[in-house]
Amino acid sequence: MTRVKSHLKQINNTLFIFLFILITANTIYCQNYSVYKSKIDTAFVSAHLGYEKKISVLLPNDWQKNNSKQYPLIIIFDQQNKRSHNQIINTIDYLTASEQMPRAIIISIESENSKRISEAKSPKTSKNGSAHLNEKFLFEEVIVLAETKYKANAFRLLIGHSWYGHFTTSMFTKNIENVSAVIALDPFFNQKNVSLMDSIIALKNHKISHQKYYRYAIGKDYLKDYTAIKTAEIENKNSKIDIKGTYFPKAFHHAVPGLGIAEALYDIFEYWSIEQYAFFEPLNSSIDVFFQSKQNVKNHYGTNLDFSLGILNGKGWFFYNNNDYKNAIEAWKLLLLSYPNFSEGYLYIMDAQMVLHEDITETIERFNASLANSEFYSEKEKKDLIKELESLKK
Repeated sequence: MTRVKSHLKQINNTLFIFLFILITANTIYCQNYSVYKSKIDTAFVSAHLGYEKKISVLLPNDWQKNNSKQYPLIIIFDQQNKRSHNQIINTIDYLTASEQMPRAIIISIESENSKRISEAKSPKTSKNGSAHLNEKFLFEEVIVLAETKYKANAFRLLIGHSWYGHFTTSMFTKNIENVSAVIALDPFFNQKNVSLMDSIIALKNHKISHQKYYRYAIGKDYLKDYTAIKTAEIENKNSKIDIKGTYFPKAFHHAVPGLGIAEALYDIFEYWSIEQYAFFEPLNSSIDVFFQSKQNVKNHYGTNLDFSLGILNGKGWFFYNNNDYKNAIEAWKLLLLSYPNFSEGYLYIMDAQMVLHEDITETIERFNASLANSEFYSEKEKKDLIKELESLKK
């Protein structure tokens, strides 16, 4: 990773981001993913459902227990369906590494085939329906775990297919204040005595403060449901409820998740991507744009979503390459607020401070403290960074 530094003055800022993505793909944590650590598998008996539920947790490679950084939360149902689940995870990883969505805490929930349908069924439909208990499991157990142990923030995205497309749609209509976005992949909207379409249409009169996203992808099996949701999408007049999706008229049921997930994720985080680029773009020569863009994101989504590491680092080098060393220092300080274990940022600050003939003593102390606590680097990378510090001091 440190090899990048010697070349930064010769490359443009867009190329820097591309190189950064490739390099971080080879860190110690990312054996299977570009941006995420290996998954944590666990299980516990749900107090509400009354039986064991298996879950897996994926953490960004900059996550560590000893700092206060928080992340948006993505919850994916039907982990047992390996093909579609892995496609969803890999798409998230790909879009995150491509600067199109922020790093997140990802929790995947497995459902036993014998219990899966009842977990999504309403008790109004069947005496065995336990969707109301599953709702409590989701909000009072899984989300609480994500917040208390893994530092998830208030942004919550639910992803479900088929029966769980129905369930996540229900959660969107019933818990609109506590859900930021839903991606429903080949859902259906009606059970006996339950019409989710009526609930979706009723949202047009719902008063909320921040943008909410409902994204769907529907294949050939649910033409009537597509027609219904498309009508609701067109008739929706609530500026805070964003409903959009895609119809795949020839796609089989189990192909829809792979077809629909990328566009849905992109749409949800497009505003975030636009705002971070407003700060990054070459025409912007002001640090102040960062604060305005960050506030715009918070106002839009209702919570903080950190800009990507590559964008923040690239902007620091943009200023540096244009001999604007003071703004370069400020950009890297902003980076370190969002990514406190990215210790080499302090080396970049030192470089700019030395050009300005400023004292680097305090920055060295911060670098040493950061590196000692950082889990972002391998031991070899840490030694390389220490060598680089020594070469700067000469």
